[in-house]
Amino acid sequence: MEKKKKQKKSNPIAAFLWKNKRRRAKNFYFLLTAFMVIFAVAMAFINEKLELIDTGDNPVQTQTAQPIYDEEEIEIMTSIDSAGSLNDYLYQWANNGGTLYSSKNVLNVLLVGLDSSDALENGGRSDSLILVSLNKKTKKINMTSFFRDTWSYMNISGEDRYAKLNSSYFYGGPVALIDTIEKNFKIDIDHYVAVDFSSFVDIIDALGGITVEVQEYEANYINRTTKHTIESGPAVTLNGKEALVFARIRKSDSDSDVSRTRRQRQVIESFIKSATNASLSQLNDALDMLFKYVKTDMTKMQILSYGTQAITNGWVTYDIEQFTLSDNDVFRAGYVGSSAVVFMDFPLAAQRVQTAVYGDSNIQLPDDRVSVFSFVKRFS
Repeated sequence: MEKKKKQKKSNPIAAFLWKNKRRRAKNFYFLLTAFMVIFAVAMAFINEKLELIDTGDNPVQTQTAQPIYDEEEIEIMTSIDSAGSLNDYLYQWANNGGTLYSSKNVLNVLLVGLDSSDALENGGRSDSLILVSLNKKTKKINMTSFFRDTWSYMNISGEDRYAKLNSSYFYGGPVALIDTIEKNFKIDIDHYVAVDFSSFVDIIDALGGITVEVQEYEANYINRTTKHTIESGPAVTLNGKEALVFARIRKSDSDSDVSRTRRQRQVIESFIKSATNASLSQLNDALDMLFKYVKTDMTKMQILSYGTQAITNGWVTYDIEQFTLSDNDVFRAGYVGSSAVVFMDFPLAAQRVQTAVYGDSNIQLPDDRVSVFSFVKRFS
């Protein structure tokens, strides 16, 4: 009786696995061997590609405090009560000691498109600034564009400066750029990836081009500057050179950087879609070219970890949303001397960026607050 009871309590999974154990054992070892071979080849392939990237052994350390990942602990901050000048206002906001908004559910990576082939090593102006925010809770990816011409306070090696936002990379590299964005927009940035924009020509060609919506005036600009002939429409395939010109169109827009940043996000989103649909051969060619022109603070192990999570956790299937600070109440175009710049209402801008990235904000703005525009006399 006792023996029968033990048989009744036997594990059904174990029984299933051991049924016809010779055949199943053979299949098991075959699958295990196949998996190990695939894994070894994949790791060798990935490691070979990672050797081409200029990676950092340590993450970028900025002058801001360590992030607080529990949203309930993030302290509320408000805007500036009074200021004596435009630069004083910018200084006070950047150095108000407010807590950077952060979340354990959000990974923020700053994409930096540089304006020259040697800018990765020798410093250059960041032609494109896009914050890619992966939200594991909402299962969405948000792309936030920052205007390169935004007149900003920045601290470069202990020295206060006021210049266009894209100058911070030129003056102090990625550390200064991240520090400037974090202080002005009150968000925590985890990593950066800097790439020479001109390298995208060959990379996009290797993927077979990208497909984006092209408006008539944009098509006319590309045709005029590249001597190509493309049509406007909702789904136009561009080669690498055409895509680069498309991303950099600026003076043909009545809204200047607003449409320019929109096109840059279009290119990035289409690039991601092209990569997910590319063949292994196309990916191999594209990765060989891309990694030669990339600089990042991520270590190889972090890249492998994020790559693994992108597949296993379904990050690659997340919907992509776009956000830009394009409303008239948050920015004004104007001049500093003879230089055309963008004046940003940073408290309001930071509140909106936080909300777009995290779904919430720790910035409260009273109706009678002092606005940065009080100090701007020349704007349109």
